[in-house]
Amino acid sequence: MSGTYGARWGAQLAAAGLILAAAPSAPCAEPRPTTLAILPLKLLDTSGEPIDQGPEHARRLAVMAQDLAADLGSDGSYRTLRLASETLRTRCPGEHPECLLAAAREADASLVFVGVVHKSSTLILQIFARVVDTHTGHAVLTRDLNFRGDTDEAWHRA
Repeated sequence: MSGTYGARWGAQLAAAGLILAAAPSAPCAEPRPTTLAILPLKLLDTSGEPIDQGPEHARRLAVMAQDLAADLGSDGSYRTLRLASETLRTRCPGEHPECLLAAAREADASLVFVGVVHKSSTLILQIFARVVDTHTGHAVLTRDLNFRGDTDEAWHRA
């Protein structure tokens, strides 16, 4: 392309480029954060303590699940939701893994957090935590954590 025709075509391309560069761009769709469902945390108490601490432990489990949901959702990487105990008791009375995964999928979660606190003595507790892919049933994260003390402060730190 030589001569006047080539120069005119080049000028038109340059003008089009300037117009496109100056035009406000459409906002990019933000990637939607992964939805992580949090199942109600469970307690396995094999400590053999004579005092019933059921209500206290139930409260601590609920607070731990609430704090976990808030912490995991705080940076925007995950959209967390807690699946209600009452709903799961009705939907999955036997608590079969397939049923729990289906309940999480129905809530639009692609991951589910499963946690069990094991109290083996007055001072020794463990948390078994798993994050499971709701479509495959495979664990994508597994952690076994120990903590000392059966107090509000110890549970909060854990």
